[in-house]
Amino acid sequence: MSDAQSVSSARFVTPPLTRRKLELLEWLLEQYAESVNFCIQRCLEHKVTSRAGLHEVAYGEWKLRFDLATHWYHSTGQVATEALRSWRRLCRQGEADPGKPPVYDARSMRLELWTDRSRSGICRFHGNAVQIRVRAGEHLWLPLVVTKHHELTYLHDWRKDRSRVGALTISLFRDRANVYVPFKREVEAKSVEGVCGVDINERSVDLCILKPNQEPRFIKLDVSRLPAIRHASQLKRRSIQRKLDATPQHPLQKRRLKTKYWRRESNRTTQILHVVSKQIVGIVERERVAVAFEDITGIRRSMRSKRKSKNGKAMRKPMRRRLNQWPFRRLQSYVEYKALQKGVPTVEVSNYHKSKDCPVCGRYNRPNGHAYGCQGCGFEADRHLVASWNIAKDGARRVPADSWQMQREAKKPVASMKLPPEPERFLVQSCGNLRRLQKVAAEVATLDAEQIR
Repeated sequence: MSDAQSVSSARFVTPPLTRRKLELLEWLLEQYAESVNFCIQRCLEHKVTSRAGLHEVAYGEWKLRFDLATHWYHSTGQVATEALRSWRRLCRQGEADPGKPPVYDARSMRLELWTDRSRSGICRFHGNAVQIRVRAGEHLWLPLVVTKHHELTYLHDWRKDRSRVGALTISLFRDRANVYVPFKREVEAKSVEGVCGVDINERSVDLCILKPNQEPRFIKLDVSRLPAIRHASQLKRRSIQRKLDATPQHPLQKRRLKTKYWRRESNRTTQILHVVSKQIVGIVERERVAVAFEDITGIRRSMRSKRKSKNGKAMRKPMRRRLNQWPFRRLQSYVEYKALQKGVPTVEVSNYHKSKDCPVCGRYNRPNGHAYGCQGCGFEADRHLVASWNIAKDGARRVPADSWQMQREAKKPVASMKLPPEPERFLVQSCGNLRRLQKVAAEVATLDAEQIR
């Protein structure tokens, strides 16, 4: 069984930088953006699509224009070719204007790693500092604030050569720098006994666990707090804008309050997503099953498309805003990297008719709201459970053969059934609520022990 590669990114922050380091870092960020835009223009002029072709037509001009080490040209050229490749793909899909090529205006830079084995990089990671090569014999050292979490989660395995570091991303925030370090680790893939189909919805996450010769098991995770948090934050921002736009206006106070509530919404959403993803990975690890997701590529385009109705009107603005704020991809990415850290394989399946095809007989039926009924075999269930069941059935065919602990059945990976049982429901709690519940439980246990005495 082949090993899997787990990648997790750690964010390091530098202490307040000195004036000289701050000015040098700002200059490097400007030079990086100008270099990427220079490479984009030369690629379009000479019609090259690879970094090697760009090196042949523009290296000499770049060396005369930028007073940097040669390795900066390799990193910026890689970013430029990747941006053009993405732009051409979007142009073919009709989502980008062919007359407007991409322009790099981000205040960050992705730098290739400089190690003992490869000297072609720009920066070097030392654990407590980052060394950036500016020119021959000139380097910029950025010290890092290393916490106990960094030491136990990332640096301990890195010093033991159990993980390695990838390309670093550096950005500037006021008088500090943010350094994002990806740690790559080889994880031994575990053998599985079945597949868990994951259907991510706006108010729930539905799981269907399928094992050979066993009845499906359904689990429903309640994530209705996510839309409630988004709606409450939207009302707060609307109230702030209405009150502070009145005469006399307070633009600085309005910006500060809107940023405050936006950050609070983001933190609460991220915390709930981490709790849900950790709970899902715990279930699949305990059940020894692989994870199957829907391929959600292009789902944003479907939200912007016109509905299939007689008048052909587009989706209303409140509905578009609500669906575009739905963090389905973030939850899927959290589950993916946490599952890979545990050695659990993950697969993606097509999202075609997953909530419309009957999982028992395969007949196409249109659901009525959340209710699904098959006109062929009489199967009735919630449409989200139907989707998770179909995802699991399709994922069982895509899991690699060497990942199965037992011989899987190609035609019937699970036993057929008429009606699914009531799904197990789990209410997702935040960390604060969990701590409060644990404290109350401890107090109750203490009182019971005193009463027994």
